[in-house]
Amino acid sequence: MKLPRAADADSLEVKMTPMIDVVFLLLIFFVWTSSFQTPEFDLPSSLAEAPQGGSTENQSANPPVEAFDEIVVRLFLQDVTTVIELNGNTVADAAALRTQLAEIIALGVQPPIIIDPADRVTMDRAIEAYDAARDAGADRVLFAAHP
Repeated sequence: MKLPRAADADSLEVKMTPMIDVVFLLLIFFVWTSSFQTPEFDLPSSLAEAPQGGSTENQSANPPVEAFDEIVVRLFLQDVTTVIELNGNTVADAAALRTQLAEIIALGVQPPIIIDPADRVTMDRAIEAYDAARDAGADRVLFAAHP
């Protein structure tokens, strides 16, 4: 039987310096390529339908709140009356517009509100919508510009 010599044991020595260099290079690469910025907008994650079955104790009566990027208030004439639309939904008058905008702003979001009057809408109606938005607590109220 052949016994191993002590000289053979020295050849199995592992050098640690190159391995540490590689580990530090990988660490630097991953830190450099990672992103430490928070996302600007949260994706809406509300469900379209309530879950079927189960108990109703944990279900809330109100639908989940969606994040608003911007709010568009359109003013246009229908027959002889000015119609106000808030993101495509018809609003009765400026007071109702003020209350709906106040509810949105009470959620803690401050999206820009864009007022888009049609060509034949008088300026006093556009200013009335502007005042309703500012009274609701909006910081940024803008008018849409048409080319």
